Amino acid sequence: MFAGIDLGQRRIHVVVLDEELRLSKGLVMDVSDLEGLPLVLSGSEVVAIDAPERLSREPHAEDGILSPKFRAARCAEIALGRSQGIWVPWVTPSTETECPDWMRVGFQVFELARSADRRVVEVYPHAAFRTLAGGAVPSKSTANGLFARAQLLQHSGVGVDGLEMWSHDSLDACIAAVVARHVAEGAAEAVGCGHDDSAIWLPRPPA
Repeated sequence: MFAGIDLGQRRIHVVVLDEELRLSKGLVMDVSDLEGLPLVLSGSEVVAIDAPERLSREPHAEDGILSPKFRAARCAEIALGRSQGIWVPWVTPSTETECPDWMRVGFQVFELARSADRRVVEVYPHAAFRTLAGGAVPSKSTANGLFARAQLLQHSGVGVDGLEMWSHDSLDACIAAVVARHVAEGAAEAVGCGHDDSAIWLPRPPA
């Protein structure tokens, strides 16, 4: 099985897909009660999480070509922008006190996901959907954006009815699970530039 997790400040959305990309588990968990997450993820070969995996070591702090915002970023965030033209709206700080609440939740989720012998990777759902679409997709805050994401998931093989009715958080968790499947198959791309060990994983582009 393959799990995807979408992070929020107050809750997380978890989608677990089976080998046929059918829904095995889908639930929302409050961030104050995550002790049961390892059990939810049991049986998952790969877990993909929509959050930074760790703090920045600021490997590009002296890169004058970058904007001041991104000089503090991790390689994954910079490489995604430079190689894919997708710049994240946030930058991971170098100290936990500077992190927004959702990032601190993400660090906890990564730790809990690693509590078993499985692979755990970082994803950025917006970039994953753009990769599947081969270009821009409508905003996920619109009905057209939700429909487009549901269609992309179905075209990628997800066998779940009614995806058009899912929230954008659940759709983000679902694309994360799809990326987890691609990672397991050796068909995903790890985006980074090698100065640190950070990577944001993207799904296999459409044929």
